[in-house]
Amino acid sequence: MAAEGPVLNGRICGEVCSKTCGVCGSTACQCACSPTCRDAPYALSSDPDAYPIEPGIAGLVYAMTRSGLFETCWSCEGHPHQDGSLWKAPTVWFYCEAMVHARLLADSITRLSLDGCLTATWQIAITYSDPDNPRTTFALAPVLSHGERTSLTELQRDIAEIGFALPARLAAAGKALLQA
Repeated sequence: MAAEGPVLNGRICGEVCSKTCGVCGSTACQCACSPTCRDAPYALSSDPDAYPIEPGIAGLVYAMTRSGLFETCWSCEGHPHQDGSLWKAPTVWFYCEAMVHARLLADSITRLSLDGCLTATWQIAITYSDPDNPRTTFALAPVLSHGERTSLTELQRDIAEIGFALPARLAAAGKALLQA
């Protein structure tokens, strides 16, 4: 569970990454794994040639993958219209094996919001990835009212904050749930 720290063993990017670690010399450790690794956007993608993870959302995808609780399946860093207004909101779509994992993520995001760390309100929604895919897909996305003028820059700052804070927040949410 999240209270015990990262559950994922081995490299965050899986077997795709075979770099020799400059810290311990292994090709299977997490010593030097980082969301800023220049290869992470490619290694974390299921189709790296056509769709590497966009830089503005790579840190969040990395943090979710690192937790071992989520399998991301699509992401978007968000995009503006030509006039600078928001066209597509940043979103990460993912699977999880247990509803409690989605709850831990929601609790973590809520705490970040209550602590004043986020500009927008973020939610986890149940959705689907493909009409023929029976797995339940979730989406982490901002809640935007029609006509709201939240900027892409603000939303991308939120993404960076969520990605940075997620490991500690998931652990705290897991610990709180275990103590309840």
